Amino acid sequence: SLLRERGIERVVIAGLATDYCVLETVLDARHLGFPTTVLRDGIRAVDLRPGDGERALERMREAGAELS
Repeated sequence: SLLRERGIERVVIAGLATDYCVLETVLDARHLGFPTTVLRDGIRAVDLRPGDGERALERMREAGAELS
């Protein structure tokens, strides 16, 4: 509601960690209907299990986020 109250129309995301915080933020933004862009050069995965970061990116794509 804070984003909508401030007139935010699109969410752009960068940060740590791709497979945790970034993923959950993207999924929340998409669930709330915000067009969402993830800045690939601005994220990094923890990769606790090899491939976690790539799997997270795929989930973001499936949710409708743009990866740039």
